[in-house]
Amino acid sequence: MKKRTSSFTVIGLLFVGIGLTLVNDNMYLKYGFLILGTAFLLYSISTMIKNK
Repeated sequence: MKKRTSSFTVIGLLFVGIGLTLVNDNMYLKYGFLILGTAFLLYSISTMIKNK
């Protein structure tokens, strides 16, 4: 379970990074990546808190 949580964290950070680098590109694509990345990060953080 720990490996799955860390992979969700890495994927979330990757999506947030991609969303932040898309400055003048498609607005929906940028905010889609940001929302998806924060969803992955919130899921991994809640899973870490729940397991402790």
